[in-house]
Amino acid sequence: MPTRIVPNMLYTIAAYEAALRRHPQARRALCFGDSWFQYPPHAIDVTKLLARTFGQSLFLNEAVPGRDSAQWKLALPRVQREIGSFRFDAILLSTGGNDIVGSEMAEFVKTPTRPQAIGTRDWGVVPPVVFDYVRLETFQHALEYAIKDFSEVVGYRDASAPDSIVFVHTYDYIFPDGRPYQLGPLTLGPWVKPAFEAVGLIDPVEQRIVTGWLLDQFAAALRAYASVTPNFRVIDSRGTLTTARQWGNEIHPTASGFRRIVETCWLPALRGILA
Repeated sequence: MPTRIVPNMLYTIAAYEAALRRHPQARRALCFGDSWFQYPPHAIDVTKLLARTFGQSLFLNEAVPGRDSAQWKLALPRVQREIGSFRFDAILLSTGGNDIVGSEMAEFVKTPTRPQAIGTRDWGVVPPVVFDYVRLETFQHALEYAIKDFSEVVGYRDASAPDSIVFVHTYDYIFPDGRPYQLGPLTLGPWVKPAFEAVGLIDPVEQRIVTGWLLDQFAAALRAYASVTPNFRVIDSRGTLTTARQWGNEIHPTASGFRRIVETCWLPALRGILA
């Protein structure tokens, strides 16, 4: 059995280059994203679990907790250089969550009395509670920004390493129950419940209808982009976590929740590409 590469989750270019010199045949993966890829203080997030499973692959971790679209753009020049230099077998991306069901929600939720603007997207059937509390045109812009963030990385990939496979994911259906992230004296969030309560949406069932619909639209936008983009794959993890107990706070799973998502959704998609 091949000897496991230890450590195989690396955080600087210098460390990654040194590891590649020691293990030139190792599979290569870039992890670029948000707190689902970097969730301190415990090693329970998606990428740490993947690194434990794919012990013969070298992971370069470019994830930052709480990264939104603006922070994503700041890191793009460095990521562009890394994609050109290392020609990864897999490029794992995690973004959009904070923009769709996170801190940016305040930008597109509304009161029922505020005029609706539906935008130009074909929304299909829109639940009444969504029509009342989500300004659809503004949410459309959020979706477009999210897809643009992915497309910039794809453009870098196409220019220098077109065989690299890009993987993105859909997150999962959250429970907007007001639980924040806590690390010692540090408290972040809650993100979703306060945004809903600010516009008068207080019913927990209706809150889940809205967040579920938002995540479904995000998944639909990802699938549409994947349908016209070679080597771009969507890992659909919606519906994997079915109870609030599987969530550590409003938008992050517990350790067992992350593990279930990785084992159920990520591992089958990456087997044969990483080792």
